[in-house]
Amino acid sequence: MTRRGFLRHTGRLAASGLTAAAIADRLAKDTTAQNVRKPAGRRPQRVVVIGADHYHATSTPNYLRILQDEKVDILGVHAPDKAIAAKWAGEYKSTPYTDYRVMIEKTKPEFVIALGRHVAMPAEFRFLVDTGIPFLMEKPWGIDDKTVNELADLAESKHAWAAVPMPFRYSMFAETAIEMRQKNELGTISHMLFRFNQPGVQRYVDLGSPWMLSKADAGGGALINLGIHGIDLFRYITSEEPQVVSAVTSHAVHKREVEDYAHVTLRTPSGIVFLNEASYTYPGTGGDQERKLSAQKVFLRATTSGGEGVQIVGPGRDDTRRAPEGYLSGWPRVVHECLERIGRGEPPPASARDCARAVSLIFDAYRMAGEVGGKP
Repeated sequence: MTRRGFLRHTGRLAASGLTAAAIADRLAKDTTAQNVRKPAGRRPQRVVVIGADHYHATSTPNYLRILQDEKVDILGVHAPDKAIAAKWAGEYKSTPYTDYRVMIEKTKPEFVIALGRHVAMPAEFRFLVDTGIPFLMEKPWGIDDKTVNELADLAESKHAWAAVPMPFRYSMFAETAIEMRQKNELGTISHMLFRFNQPGVQRYVDLGSPWMLSKADAGGGALINLGIHGIDLFRYITSEEPQVVSAVTSHAVHKREVEDYAHVTLRTPSGIVFLNEASYTYPGTGGDQERKLSAQKVFLRATTSGGEGVQIVGPGRDDTRRAPEGYLSGWPRVVHECLERIGRGEPPPASARDCARAVSLIFDAYRMAGEVGGKP
């Protein structure tokens, strides 16, 4: 970090209400996170996928299809179940493996996408850090916040290139909010809202991932699976570290041990309020998504009507900024950014510490809602 960057970063942390000791600790962690082990210096071509028994390997987002579109060589597809590994390896003209360690040893990949059951992710993570291979691992990396923070500590101590996919950063809504904040076109931010309501839990059973409905395997339900995206987006846009001020969950619809609805309120040191809603309760095959930001000078609303865009409302204006032709958003953009950043020798787009901070807030909310140590 340059001297100018150090002073600018220190000033931003102080403005967010952190103490001198907290600023020193945060700077140490952030600087360490940037000091990742530099990859080979060219865009990876040899790629493998761990954990194809995870629904994101083959459904939205379909990581195997995304890799295929990136025109890389998919050298191996792993799943603990031989039939699942063979099915997806065959579809993508790859080789199936039931042991990811053997797959890594035989294929010698330049980039790894790691999925699998949440409870199995810590072992995968530690193994990949030891290999020194750059990797992208689906959230949340574990089933408790202590473990995920330990993994972030490990990645930083080893200077590992470890990324977490945070696709909502790659949207016209997020990019416009960041741009306007940097230009002081927002003014004081009052509050932000993120709603991510998806269809019921049967889809996980149908997609071969019934473990998503077990706390022992998944760690939680709608909040850890869907709500994590809202928490990360809030941190990303505000550049502040919020705290949980209230949290409520419900098991009313599906009556499973994981929650099917969660509503969490967060607040930053400067007073910005965030409303985060996630659920598995949308009837049918669609969904209910909403992203809003209300500030002193403008109001922003994400829109998909007519294509990716953001509505900007303010005194004397009400217009919609549309994504340019060929705009890449969401999970495809995450994978593309990882490959490009590795090729340029740059840090991950979202770091191990970003994942740990989001997971910590989720478990703060779970504890407040009574989800840890028994049902509410």
